[in-house]
Amino acid sequence: MRITRALRYIWRPLAVVFGVYAVCVTGFILTQKVSVYIGIYWGVITMSTVGYGDVVPTNNLSRLFAIILAASTIGILGYVVSTISTLTLKAREEEEFGLDGTTFKDHTLVLGWTPVARAALQELLLSGRRVAIMTRKQESLSEIRTYVSSLIQDAGRNKETSSRVSSESDVFIALGDYSERSSLTLVNVQRAREAIVASDDDARNVMTALILKELAPHLRIVVAVLREQLRDTLVAAGVTYVVSPSDLGGRMISSAAWQPEVAAAVNDVTTVSYGSTIDEFAVNERNPLRGLTFEEALPRLRKATGGLLIGIAYPPSPQSASDRDKFRVVLSPGASSRLDLGTYILVLSSLEDVEKVRDWIGVPPGRPRSS
Repeated sequence: MRITRALRYIWRPLAVVFGVYAVCVTGFILTQKVSVYIGIYWGVITMSTVGYGDVVPTNNLSRLFAIILAASTIGILGYVVSTISTLTLKAREEEEFGLDGTTFKDHTLVLGWTPVARAALQELLLSGRRVAIMTRKQESLSEIRTYVSSLIQDAGRNKETSSRVSSESDVFIALGDYSERSSLTLVNVQRAREAIVASDDDARNVMTALILKELAPHLRIVVAVLREQLRDTLVAAGVTYVVSPSDLGGRMISSAAWQPEVAAAVNDVTTVSYGSTIDEFAVNERNPLRGLTFEEALPRLRKATGGLLIGIAYPPSPQSASDRDKFRVVLSPGASSRLDLGTYILVLSSLEDVEKVRDWIGVPPGRPRSS
C-alpha cells in the first residue's frame, strides 16, 4: 500500500490522539505554570498510565485535564488499534486484487484470462518478460497466481529455460474491467510496450483495443477475436495484429492432416517450451550482420552461433503513417537481399544456442517500445 493511501486511512485517529494530547498538555502548562518540557513529560506519563507521581496536579482545573487525558487514552488506543487493523485488511485486499497498481515500465499487458491468454503468458514468462495481467473474474486471481508460480518453478528446474524465465516479482496481477479507462491505470498502460487483448467477448475486445489506442498511442496491440470478420475493423482502428485462434487452429489441423511434420515444426518454433525458437533482431549499428547480403550473413551467423537466418522484416514506408508499426516479412529472401539499417532479421535457433545467438548479435531480441 502506498504511503499516501495509508495516510488517508490513518490521519483521523492520529489527529484525535495529537489533538487531545495537545489540549491537555497546554492545560497543564497554563494551569500549573510549568515549563513546556514538564508539560510534555507530564502528558506522556499520564497517557501511558505509568503515573510516577513526581509531577502531580495541584488544582481542580489541572486535575480535570488529567482526567480527560487518562480517560481518553483507553478509547483512543482502541480507535487506533481498530483503524490499524482495518488498514491492514485493506492493504491485503489491495495486494490481492492489485488495486494499488504497478510501476512496471516497458512491460507487456495481458488483458483477459482465457486459454489464449494463458498460452501467451507462458511464452512471455519463458522469454523473461515483465507482465501485468488483468482479469474481470475474481475467481481467476488464485488460478493465475498458481499457474505463474508453477510455471516459473518448473522452468527454473530446467537448465535450458532457467536462465531466461521471469521471476514472480516480474508479474503483476489485478482485478478490473479492462474496457474501462480507470482500470487500465492499474497496469500502468502509459508505460507498457505492448498489449495482448484476449477476453472471451469480441465486443469487449474491440472496445478495449480502442481505449488502449486512445490512452497509449505508442502501444502495440494484439487482439484475439472469435469472429474473423472483425479483423478489418480492428486493423482500421490501429491494432497492430489481429489473430483468430479458430482460424489459426484450423490451418494447423489442415496441415497436420497431410503434412504432420510441417505442423509439428510450426508448433515447435512458436513456443520457447520446446527445442527451438525464432527471434527477431534489429539491424542497427551494433549488429555484426549490418550491411551484409542474405547470402553473406547466412554462413557467418551459422558458423558463429549455430543459429539459422531465415528471413528479413522490412519497415513500412515513412509515408504510410497508418501502417507505421507493420513490417513486411520475407522468409528465405533472395541471396542479394541486403540487411540494411532499420530492417529486422529473423533467426531460428535451438534452445542450446539461443543465448549464444543473442550474445553474438549484441542486440536484444524483439521490437523496442514505440515512441
